[in-house]
Amino acid sequence: MDRCVDINSRLSGWDSSVGVLRRASAQHALNLIWNYGEAIGNPYLWIWCNETVSKKYTTLSAYFTTQTSSTKKTKTKTSKTKSSSFADTPLGKLESQNNDLTITHNKQNNKDVEIENKLHNNYAPEIVNINLESADSLYHIPDNTLDAIITDPPYYGTIQYAELSDFFYVWQRRTLGDIFPDLFYQELTDKDREAVANPSRFRNMGESPDILAKRDYEAKMALAWSEAYRVLRDEGVLTVQFNHKDSGAWDTLAKALIDAGFEITASWAVSTENPQNLHQAKKNSVSSTVILVCRKRDPKAQQAWWDDLRPEVANLVEQRAPEFEANDITGIDLYLSAFGPALNVFSRSYPILDSTGEEVRPEAAFAEARKAIASYRFQTLVQTDTAGFDPLTQWYLLAWDAFKAREFPFDEARQLALAIGGFNVTELAKGFKLLDSASGTCKLLSPQQRLKKRAFTTDVNEFSLTHLVDGLHAAIAIYEEEGNLQQVRQFMQKTGLVNNDKFMKTLEVAFKVIPTKVKEKDTLVNLWLGIDEIKAKVTYQQGELFE
Repeated sequence: MDRCVDINSRLSGWDSSVGVLRRASAQHALNLIWNYGEAIGNPYLWIWCNETVSKKYTTLSAYFTTQTSSTKKTKTKTSKTKSSSFADTPLGKLESQNNDLTITHNKQNNKDVEIENKLHNNYAPEIVNINLESADSLYHIPDNTLDAIITDPPYYGTIQYAELSDFFYVWQRRTLGDIFPDLFYQELTDKDREAVANPSRFRNMGESPDILAKRDYEAKMALAWSEAYRVLRDEGVLTVQFNHKDSGAWDTLAKALIDAGFEITASWAVSTENPQNLHQAKKNSVSSTVILVCRKRDPKAQQAWWDDLRPEVANLVEQRAPEFEANDITGIDLYLSAFGPALNVFSRSYPILDSTGEEVRPEAAFAEARKAIASYRFQTLVQTDTAGFDPLTQWYLLAWDAFKAREFPFDEARQLALAIGGFNVTELAKGFKLLDSASGTCKLLSPQQRLKKRAFTTDVNEFSLTHLVDGLHAAIAIYEEEGNLQQVRQFMQKTGLVNNDKFMKTLEVAFKVIPTKVKEKDTLVNLWLGIDEIKAKVTYQQGELFE
């Protein structure tokens, strides 16, 4: 029913490129559209949706199959002794009596037949319990009884699940409300108990809605992790996967985990998001999820001083960085992946105190991790001594290297500036005129735009190389204006740039990190191909013609 509504509503678009209906939930928002598609409701819509859901459900059920080491065994006529758990098949009619499942269905294809034979001929059913209880109140689970807890918690404020669920909830309530009255007693979904950071719920309360939403999220996650700690065995494992750009979201999640008594013993960055998805495309979205492996912290763990742990955080992050890159974790994902190793160190002791005796939050470890990655990446890019490269130029090159786009979130720009040190985003925008900042996003200005704002000059008599990026942009602007290397060569010779090794390295790194389809990249290609001509000491001039 949900799928039928998803592809047959006034919010369901029409993909004219391939001639199919587009789901209303294709993005993490419900957007009004100018034109929508309609499906033939009787009978094709229901059959199509039913087949899609049934096939996925059958595949999902196959994952519950247990191994032959299980203690529950049975014999069948067609195979040796094996074991299994709950499973279902396509287009099935499910009848349950005394925990025995009787399934009738129409076989759709050979794959369905194969799965069905595997599940019903070779395996005996095992009980799988599914409970719809809140994670902050696991009253049905005794203390210290679980070996493992695998979680994928809400990513802070990325998705407002309850608000989006109303789209489906109202239809489910109409069709299932009399069958499951305890699940559909409310007109809409319960927003108050939802563990997401939703500032809209905290407006006009006398304090910043963002701050109140953060506190609410942290409190609810703390309750959930406390329950997880209670039901987990002392040697048990809790895994948490998280995906969010905002370091504040990471700080809130990690603080709740640490306060609940957990230590992050390992972490992995796994590519999980499809950049081609509508909610990922053109948004410089994080494509990797960091999986945190947590165990109960030693109850005898003592407090530690942040000044003592800071070098250990940096060393471990730099040690893990090549490993992440070897697994194709790059760009902004590399910075976020460093949060895992930082927490490995930070969560061992409790609490962590600064020099004044105040408790240090995880965000301090994340800041140190960013610095370590920024230093590692810049050293990797320049392949030489990094002394002599001014912070502004470092930020510019690392911004292209990390974000791989002209536009990116304000908070990421701020965090990168803090990692490098020496300035803030306001200075980048108003002082150095390196970017525009509005509505929570930043956009790098082109060399021509900066020239018009008088961030630098191409007049050799007035030019001053305070920042290497200004020299780079001056050379690009001159080439784009004049269209030939001779003018660039004359500018670089008269300003001394042609003999400046740091400038030449800046030109080389910019050529590496600025992505294709960016205007500056085309110019840099021409400059790089003509670098020998630019460096040449001989000038060629057209002689005068005499009669």
